[in-house]
Amino acid sequence: MTDRSAFPVPSRLEGGLIVAFWAVVVLLSVGQSVLGDASAEVHWGRTAAELVEYSLWALCTPLVFWFAETCPVVAPTDTERATMLRHGLLHTAMALTAAIAVDLTEDAVSAGLGGRSAGLVQALSRFWFTDELAVYLVILMAGFARSYYFQQKARQEEARRLEAQTEALEAQLTEARLEALRMQLNPHFLFNTLHAISTLVDRDPGGVRRMIARLSELLRHVLDEEAPQEVPLSEELAFLDDYFEIQSIRFQGRLDTAVDVPPSLGDAQVPNLILQPLVENAIRHGASQVRGVGRIAVRAHRDDEALVLWVADNGPGLPAAQEDGLGLRNVRARLSELYGDHQSLTLESLDDGTRAVLRIPYHTSTDLYTAPGAASSAPSIPR
Repeated sequence: MTDRSAFPVPSRLEGGLIVAFWAVVVLLSVGQSVLGDASAEVHWGRTAAELVEYSLWALCTPLVFWFAETCPVVAPTDTERATMLRHGLLHTAMALTAAIAVDLTEDAVSAGLGGRSAGLVQALSRFWFTDELAVYLVILMAGFARSYYFQQKARQEEARRLEAQTEALEAQLTEARLEALRMQLNPHFLFNTLHAISTLVDRDPGGVRRMIARLSELLRHVLDEEAPQEVPLSEELAFLDDYFEIQSIRFQGRLDTAVDVPPSLGDAQVPNLILQPLVENAIRHGASQVRGVGRIAVRAHRDDEALVLWVADNGPGLPAAQEDGLGLRNVRARLSELYGDHQSLTLESLDDGTRAVLRIPYHTSTDLYTAPGAASSAPSIPR
């Protein structure tokens, strides 16, 4: 940031305002002298002296402004009282010097044009410079006001800069948290799938080869470092279909899956890989625990401004005491980071199984969703 105290030369705008102000003062003063004289005689000596006086004040104004900014007289703490006193003395000395100098210069000009002139001793003893002193103090007060204005403006700009920097850092922190959560999910998904493959090595070698081929496609998607935090629901369901194919090979006809999602919801944005851990949890604790065919159903609908997704199974239902595993903890953490309080994940025990209900704000890729209650207060969902 530019140090204004090092540049006493005013800007073009400020210089123009100074010149305009003193030009108005000159016009008023000269006009009063000319129009207010009943004898209709113009005192050119006095008029010239006034012109010189106000010209000197116009030239001194930037210097007084700079001096007011460089030597403030308001100290924020008691430890700077000595500085405040020193600045006050400097301003007093400068005020007296400027007032006397301008007064004597004006007097000299008036004398040079035939007017009367007072000597230095007489001017000082009779305090004829008090009018000039008052003018200086007015300029000084304006300089203090100007300095305060620029200080406040600088503080506001600094506050806006820090606010923008804080928002950027918070967004980066949110992105890092979400990326860490996604990286936790990747090995979890991989280990569980490899375990499923190991159970079929002896029983169905052909199925194992198909599972490995499908797994390579899934891993290409899961391990994509450029993958966004949100994807269209249609893309998430396509990934889920591939995952269902792996599980169907594993269960050898003992798993029935159904996906019922209206095509109109295909563009709705959902967290990437958000359904897979819910389905995995439904299979592990629900469908795989039944004697006959396990069933998994995935449905979605829009409820006003919310998108509702649910995954149901026909397992034994929720136990009396249940703690979330890594997959569900990961899902809850990602939802909290992305949507703050505008989301929910609940597990419901049904007569014929369990249902996981997920609610998130409905929005598409063309919408800018901002989560006012998000823990990170990020300006928008990190992409």
